[in-house]
Amino acid sequence: MLEEIFSFDHLYLAYKKCRNSKQHKGEVIRFEVNLAVNLYSLNKALVTKKYKLGNYKKFFIYEPKQRLIEAYPFKDRVVIRCFCDIVLKPKIEKKLIFDNCACRIEKGTHFAIERLHKFMKKEFFKYNNNYIYFLKCDIRKYFASIDHDILLKLLNDIDFTEDEKWLIKILINNKNEGLPLGSQSNQWFALFYLNKVDHFIKEKLNIKYYVRYMDDFILISRDKKYLVYCKNVIEEMCLKLLKLELNKKTQIGRLSNGVDFLGFRHILTPKGKIVVKLRSSSKQRIKKHLKTVNKLYIKGIVDEDYVKQRLNSFYNHVKNTNEKKNFKNFTISLKDD
Repeated sequence: MLEEIFSFDHLYLAYKKCRNSKQHKGEVIRFEVNLAVNLYSLNKALVTKKYKLGNYKKFFIYEPKQRLIEAYPFKDRVVIRCFCDIVLKPKIEKKLIFDNCACRIEKGTHFAIERLHKFMKKEFFKYNNNYIYFLKCDIRKYFASIDHDILLKLLNDIDFTEDEKWLIKILINNKNEGLPLGSQSNQWFALFYLNKVDHFIKEKLNIKYYVRYMDDFILISRDKKYLVYCKNVIEEMCLKLLKLELNKKTQIGRLSNGVDFLGFRHILTPKGKIVVKLRSSSKQRIKKHLKTVNKLYIKGIVDEDYVKQRLNSFYNHVKNTNEKKNFKNFTISLKDD
């Protein structure tokens, strides 16, 4: 079985995907110098079950907030990419609900936002009013709180072979606790960890309008008391079944006042229109970043192409929102600072 999963052809395809846009990096170049030998060595180590993961490379990212990323060496990323494509993706996908939106093909942030908007509009047109409530749940330190033993037990519900379980245990138990950010396999494990909660919300609590993006999920209903009940049940289930806690961002509110989701505030108007605005913290972050870019341009550290690239990036971020009208004026005002 391992011979089929980690064949030379599969490892080579995974290598090409991993090197995409990273071919200039030193560890990629060093791996390529003896590409055939390195792929053969990985194949042999995996087939004989002598494979061991390397040490994490740690670094911080600061957008949208500070996070510690722990990335594997390039050779391990090739193995993980191969294993995810051949085993984890197809087998875990079958268990997930449709509206579990993160990191899946043809899904992602825009898909999740579109689903939320679709649910808001559907509920609005039942009675042609926006007297609708939401329950927004967020898990406290989600990746760091995932319990290895519970995760492995949950994964037993999937028809993994013994060979596949061998590598899964290596990937999960490589760190003493939690799952580090930065690994593709950890993304799939995190997608699946809340799967029983997803099915419980849809099938037992009978919430028709529900969407989840990793540990950020929203339930929509006209019955505020029922959402209070749902919150209590979900909180208890997360704690007892998964050893997870809801954080302080968990709240019940009215869609007419807006719900924060994936960096934007989504507001349902009395006429059924959805207004999408950047959260205040996001506005300040963008303004600060653009001012920095503007200063770097004035000092000649970055060129005009770089400035245009950054402006286009932020415009694409807000182009489907009600902020796009103000974005041009916002960026022009920076030139006067």
